[in-house]
Amino acid sequence: MVKVSLKEKSYNVIIGKNLLKRQKKKIFSNITGAKRIFIITDIVIKKLHLKNFLKSIPNNFITETIIIKPGEKTKQLKTVEQILNFLLKKKISRTDAIFGFGGGVIGDISGFVASIILRGVRLIHFPTTLLAQVDSSTGGKTGVNSIHGKNLVGSFYQPKLVVCDIDFLLTLPKREILSGYAEVIKYSILSDKNFFHWLKKQTNKIIINDPNVVQKVIKKSIFIKSSLVTKDEKDVKNKRALLNLGHTYAHALEKCCKYSKNLLHGEAVSIGICMVNRLSFILGFLSMNDLKEIEKLFVDIGLPTNLNFLENFKIKKDNIIKNMMHDKKVLNGKLNFILCKKIGKTFVYNKVNLNSIKKSIC
Repeated sequence: MVKVSLKEKSYNVIIGKNLLKRQKKKIFSNITGAKRIFIITDIVIKKLHLKNFLKSIPNNFITETIIIKPGEKTKQLKTVEQILNFLLKKKISRTDAIFGFGGGVIGDISGFVASIILRGVRLIHFPTTLLAQVDSSTGGKTGVNSIHGKNLVGSFYQPKLVVCDIDFLLTLPKREILSGYAEVIKYSILSDKNFFHWLKKQTNKIIINDPNVVQKVIKKSIFIKSSLVTKDEKDVKNKRALLNLGHTYAHALEKCCKYSKNLLHGEAVSIGICMVNRLSFILGFLSMNDLKEIEKLFVDIGLPTNLNFLENFKIKKDNIIKNMMHDKKVLNGKLNFILCKKIGKTFVYNKVNLNSIKKSIC
């Protein structure tokens, strides 16, 4: 278990196997007084897990389920409006609870809906992908995409609890598992070189999805993230900003690919981290040895590191840069990059010229 310490908004992240049975009392004690639970999930999770999930909910709760289409293209205001209309039609109360049951998209939408319906109802996350378990379910960032870019409409809203049950990962395709490791590697690069070298030694176990390694990876990742969130909950002190390592490029690439399934978020992050590390090298901050060592870990795990992965999209550098300028980290017309000095040491920097950015994109 990892505690996210935010004074009156503090909550726990529980990690393990078969948590819906073993931790039932802990889970439902967080919504004392609730009569109804509104479960937001998608078509894929419905087929794989919803039946057993519903059986785990005590009989004293009335459950309502909202099923949406999977994928990044669903993460838009239109979907949010449809969910809000359903909840209001059902006369949701502030004493009721919302369960976000799915991957990162479900978590972002559920969190956003919970933050604005009746000005806030209780929320518990049940992330079902590795990427959501190690990253997006913790920290309270919620939101949807717009025509201008990714996650530009949203709010900060902390859940009451996050339940990371690694049993859900057993049904994930290998590509989805590896995608989650892009965020894991990110954590090691931004603040913990020992974790980075541990991951290097675990490559073979990572590839076969060893459950012991997975559990350690989730706990360590959440610990690193929660420490930054605790220092800077709403991203105003440049502490939490470090979590965006590689994401300025990644979000721009996702938009260039029109949020296609041909580029998963973790794959975009993998490429984005390699690009921003090349930028760090070009600007004289990162050594060539560290640059190569980082790229090798992504390659050894099976993640992409450059635009060759997206050759079918024929993406132009100018379009990537254009999309980057819609990033949330643009202040006074300048892009704030998270750069790398060495493995385990990152910082915020905004004195980057256009030519250096173009050189880093390859």
